[in-house]
Amino acid sequence: MALAFVAIMTTALVQEAPHEWLGVTLFVLMAIHIVLNRKWLASIFRGRHSALRIVQIVVIVGLAGCIIGQFASSLVLSKHAFGFLPAFPGAGWARSIHMLCSYWAFVLAFAHAGLHARAPKNMAPWQKWAVRIIIAAVACFGAFSFAQLGLWQYLTGQVQFAFADYSVPLALAFARYASVAVLVAGVFHYVRRGIASIGKTRSRD
Repeated sequence: MALAFVAIMTTALVQEAPHEWLGVTLFVLMAIHIVLNRKWLASIFRGRHSALRIVQIVVIVGLAGCIIGQFASSLVLSKHAFGFLPAFPGAGWARSIHMLCSYWAFVLAFAHAGLHARAPKNMAPWQKWAVRIIIAAVACFGAFSFAQLGLWQYLTGQVQFAFADYSVPLALAFARYASVAVLVAGVFHYVRRGIASIGKTRSRD
C-alpha cells in the first residue's frame, strides 16, 4: 500500500490512466487491510482511551473520510477505470474534493503507519544507528521535498488547479513523495514514543 500511495501521488498529474488504475489497486488493498485488521478496528472505540489511542482514532477517522471523498469524486472524474459509468455532474467540486482528500489521505496514511511502526528486533547497535542515520537523511530530503512540492498549499486547499512539471523525471518525483512519506511516518513514530514515554512517567508518579 505504501508503494501504491507514493506511485499514485507521482502519476497524479502526468499519467492519467495508470493513476486511475493505481487508485483502484489501492482501494482493493485497503479493503484487504481492513478485513485482516477487522478485530482491531472493531475494538478501537472500546475500553480506556489513552492519549495515544485518541491520536490513532483521529488519524483513522480522518483517513477514512478522505478515502470516501476520493472514491466518490473519482466516480465523477474517472475516464478510464470507471469510464463505463454514465457521466455524473459536478466535475468542478469533485476535482477540488479529490485533490484535497488525496493529499490528506497521503499524509494520514503514513501518519497511521508511523504510529504503528516498530523498530526491528535483534539488531546490533551499529545496525540501529545505521538505520537511524539513513532514515534521518531521507527525512531531511523529505522536508526539502515537502517545500519544493508545495504540499502545504495543497493540504490547506489553496491550490485549485495543479500543473505538472514535465521536466521532472518520474523517478525523481517518486523519490520526492517517498521521502515525504518517510518524514511523516518518522514524525508520528516519535509522537507515539513521546506519548508512551509521558504515560510511563505519569504511571511512576
